[in-house]
Amino acid sequence: MTKSLSERIAQRVKTKKPSQFGKNRAAFLAVRAEVKQALEDGWPVKTVWETLHDEGKIGFSYHAFIRYVNQLIRQVSPSSAAEPATKAGQGAKASAAAEQKPSSPPDVGGFTFESIPNKEDLF
Repeated sequence: MTKSLSERIAQRVKTKKPSQFGKNRAAFLAVRAEVKQALEDGWPVKTVWETLHDEGKIGFSYHAFIRYVNQLIRQVSPSSAAEPATKAGQGAKASAAAEQKPSSPPDVGGFTFESIPNKEDLF
C-alpha cells in the first residue's frame, strides 16, 4: 500500500535540511513575543533589531527583520505597506471631496484624431 501525500511530505521534511529562510523565520518566531512587547513599550524597530543582533539571538539583516515584524506582528500585507496614507486618516477628507465632485464631467471641447488627413490642412 502506498503512503498518502501528507505522509510522504512529512517524511521528506524530516530528512530535508532547512533553508536559510526557514532558519531566519524560526529565529524570529523564537523572539516574537519579546519583539512585540518592546514595540508596545515604544522602542523603535531599528533599536530592537540592533539589540537582538548584538546579543546573537538573530543573525539576519534589518531588512528581513522589518519584513518579519510587518508580516508576523503588525499583520501588514506587502500591498498595503506600499500605501502612504491610512484609510482612517482619509475618511472625512474622502467623503467631503466625494460630495463636492460633480456627478458628470463638464462638456469641454477636446482633441479628436482623424486617421485620414485633410489635404487642405497639409502644408
